[in-house]
Amino acid sequence: MTSTVTVFAPTNPTHVALLPSFADIHIACIETDDMIATFTPPLKRDVIIDWWKERAADAAEGKRIIIMALAEDSAGREQLAGYVMLYRPLNEVEPTRAGVEKLLVSPNFRRRGLARMLMEKLEEEAKSHGQTLLMLDTETGSPAEMIYPKLGYIQLGIVPKFGLSPVDGSLIAATFFWKQL
Repeated sequence: MTSTVTVFAPTNPTHVALLPSFADIHIACIETDDMIATFTPPLKRDVIIDWWKERAADAAEGKRIIIMALAEDSAGREQLAGYVMLYRPLNEVEPTRAGVEKLLVSPNFRRRGLARMLMEKLEEEAKSHGQTLLMLDTETGSPAEMIYPKLGYIQLGIVPKFGLSPVDGSLIAATFFWKQL
């Protein structure tokens, strides 16, 4: 099965038509993995679609770069399989810093190397924009926490009681990472 990684183009109608699929992956990752990912149950698909429309608007303004992975499903149809965002705060005192956000791969497309492919493309895009210091956070104890060191990210530290668990509303720690490109 083939996979391609590309930059989301907010002026491309085909890409914009994928925004509900972005929301569906977001929902699937929260429901399947009980991960902290912006929203807590009960999840409202229309609210999450609107949130992704806002991210697309940020991409149109150059504030974010959204990287998408497209992959063939078992029937050979190309689908959105995952994504990650590069948040570009663009300020005068930190011109080389950017944030990595929402590395999410659909449960239906895991174990194919898509997370690595997405992050490699994100880093390529960051470098092309002069942003060479990447920072991110992820839920402590999550599978994602194990991915980032394999990609060369250095753990900065753990902040306890950082975000709400979608399971029971308790506060969960977050692990922060950085990487100099």
